[in-house]
Amino acid sequence: MDDSKPARWAPPEGEALVAHNLKVLRKTARLSQEDMAERMRRLGYKLHQTQIAKIENGTRSVSFDEVIGLAKALSVPAANFMLEAVAGPDDPHWELQEAGFAIQKAEQEHQVAQDLADAAKARLDAAEARYDEIAARLGVEEEAEPIVFYPAPNSPGDPLRGPVEPSAE
Repeated sequence: MDDSKPARWAPPEGEALVAHNLKVLRKTARLSQEDMAERMRRLGYKLHQTQIAKIENGTRSVSFDEVIGLAKALSVPAANFMLEAVAGPDDPHWELQEAGFAIQKAEQEHQVAQDLADAAKARLDAAEARYDEIAARLGVEEEAEPIVFYPAPNSPGDPLRGPVEPSAE
């Protein structure tokens, strides 16, 4: 009688985990190893396609800095990249994982947009405060006749701007 239990899949750890995640995420992003190496070069790392292949198959060790770069190049959180095995396309949870990645990306984009909106609002408030300060200094009252602003020279609203003629090339 065989008392051995069936082998359970154990998630990889350390460099094997990074190699697994790199390969799955790179393929999911439809990037070649050369594309990945190019992304890393743009981030300041000197990696060639063959080095990406060696990292993925476990024959080349990877430094901590390179792991951070790989996560950045793949637009995934570095902590997840180093600590959790991602599901491959043949895993039943792959679709759910991809939806989770889409949520993370959208949250990041939303935060960037919110930061830009906050900065624009601060600039608007500062411009309005400066306008009010200048108006007060000049003695312009709010209920007086509104100040007319003329369009910038050569702008679309400039009455002196002639019709735009197509260039003859």
